[in-house]
Amino acid sequence: MIFQVLLFRLTSLIFVAVLAGCSSSENREYKEGLSAAGAGEHQAALIHFDRVLARGPDENVSILAAREAARISYFEIKEYQKAADYFKFLILHSKDPAERELAQRQIAEIYFSQLNDYPRAVVELNRLLSMLKEPAERAKYKMNLARAYYYQNNFSQAENEADEFLRQTQDEKQRFDLMMLKGNIALAKKELNRAAEIYKEVLRTFAQRAQQENVALTLAICYEELKDYKNAVATLEILRKTHPVPEYIDLRIKHLTERQKNAPGARGARK
Repeated sequence: MIFQVLLFRLTSLIFVAVLAGCSSSENREYKEGLSAAGAGEHQAALIHFDRVLARGPDENVSILAAREAARISYFEIKEYQKAADYFKFLILHSKDPAERELAQRQIAEIYFSQLNDYPRAVVELNRLLSMLKEPAERAKYKMNLARAYYYQNNFSQAENEADEFLRQTQDEKQRFDLMMLKGNIALAKKELNRAAEIYKEVLRTFAQRAQQENVALTLAICYEELKDYKNAVATLEILRKTHPVPEYIDLRIKHLTERQKNAPGARGARK
């Protein structure tokens, strides 16, 4: 929505002035593109806008065409790779630093959230972070960078990013997300004791959010992996008091109790 509003304002401010200085062919192609877009003929509109870009990438009208093409690709037809290409055009050719930054934000979001192309997301997020100065502005994208490394199983780099950000932020929501990421990294690396300690710290520090996110259930699973059935059951018994489906927790407790009885060395274990 922010992108759409800014795009409309930027386009409206210079539309008349730009067209006055454009060649007639570019002017015509751009107008036909707008007409097709207004009629809902989005692919046809993109053909016209692409012709503008091909004929004069350094002309001002090409910036208008790229903006409209990016908007159509992203919001209307949801062809995200194509949208990323148009945003890249804006980064290369727009003279407005704010527009270049906005386009880089969109590219980073596309590769991270829409395309799930995490190697490319890492590249684009780092480019974006080099543009941003305000700590509050950097926060969301730092978190996404850590997650992008995590989704590639690059756990060491993911944890480095999370630790660096934890030293910089006091925002409770961000700290919860980062602590959970660290716990998930430890769990993925089979560092079960460390994962359990992190989840316990999350439960102590962020009680309300931890309840909403079922962190106790994750901790119980961690204890089960450790074959620490006593603590797993104790954790679930506490969770049962607030869980929306206590019957599910009862089944988990029953399962763990059976495993505890049958564990090697347990009294009455099967041989």
